[in-house]
Amino acid sequence: MSDHGIAMKVVTAVRSTTPPSFDGDIPLYAFSLFLMTAMFFLSLMLAGRQAGRIWEQRNYDHPLDPVSLHRLVTMFAAAGVMLSCGAEALLLWGWTPKDAELTRRVIMAKRWIEPFAILCALVWMSIVMLAEPGLEHQLRKAPLPVDMWSRWPMLIRSLGVLALSLIMALAAVLLR
Repeated sequence: MSDHGIAMKVVTAVRSTTPPSFDGDIPLYAFSLFLMTAMFFLSLMLAGRQAGRIWEQRNYDHPLDPVSLHRLVTMFAAAGVMLSCGAEALLLWGWTPKDAELTRRVIMAKRWIEPFAILCALVWMSIVMLAEPGLEHQLRKAPLPVDMWSRWPMLIRSLGVLALSLIMALAAVLLR
């Protein structure tokens, strides 16, 4: 019997609206679906923002400037979270024993996405390790005040993503 046949038999045998790891716990499934979906979109927004800033400032910032390294670190960390949570959200959204072939394909897609999430994390950690002495040296110079309070309105869009993700997750679980 092929691996495809085994995977399809396992998915069909479960006959649950939740993957086996949830043991039928619908609230936990809904909460995980919400968190993974929200984190995918929030991380996508952050990674995209940093990539956009890198592109916009490419003629002004040297690649080894602390601000460039900060943007790269943030972009790769966000991309790793985006891919990891996105793969898990894909599995949770795509779980359906009624269509074992679709579920098998979703599980396989998740397995293909996960190594790229790990690669993003490795690049992020490598940049941090390599740039740490220079960044710490720059950060120890006369500190500039950081005004975080004026940036709070920037989080409004993120709160909207959270609310929309929660509504989607609850609707998906309650309407199954």
